[in-house]
Amino acid sequence: MIAERGGAMRAARAARIVVAASLGVAALVGCADSGSSSGSVIEPTAAPSSAKPTPPAPAPEASQQDKAGAAAFTEYWFALLSYGVQTGEVDKLRAASDAKCTECAEAIGVIQENYNDGGSLQGGVYTVREANTIEDFAGQVMTVAVSFDRSPRDGTSPLGQPRGRLDGKSFADCDVRVLWTSAGWKVRGVDSVEQLI
Repeated sequence: MIAERGGAMRAARAARIVVAASLGVAALVGCADSGSSSGSVIEPTAAPSSAKPTPPAPAPEASQQDKAGAAAFTEYWFALLSYGVQTGEVDKLRAASDAKCTECAEAIGVIQENYNDGGSLQGGVYTVREANTIEDFAGQVMTVAVSFDRSPRDGTSPLGQPRGRLDGKSFADCDVRVLWTSAGWKVRGVDSVEQLI
């Protein structure tokens, strides 16, 4: 009988220790700094997925009339292309493109065709992996070799019906010719075996 009572007391004491330990852990978790980088802290989303992207800004180097400037401007042009695909706004893309750039005009046309009637495009975001100036013609025209990724792109009609899809690409290559003008660099042409947009 005494042995049974002793066993019951040990079991009760063990249960109290487990409960106390659990409460201590809960108290520590509850007091944790909300700014900690613990994986258990769930951060709120920064913005809803429908938030409109902000227009990209060129890097300071993009205004330089040298090889680094040509490469930085080319990256900026791709950022403008992504922004145009996401929003339908092409004014800055047009301003960064030379009037004689056929590929630029085609890209702007695709964007406008999809947005002007109330439709939209989803995806189609460009990520430049590398941009290196490989040719320099007296500082006036330069060729920039670009490696980029493009996420898949879907078109949607004003009524929400799907219309057209462009598969994504990884490590796509193209050569971008940029021209130095009184207003700075402009894209003069894009040579690519892959469909750009």
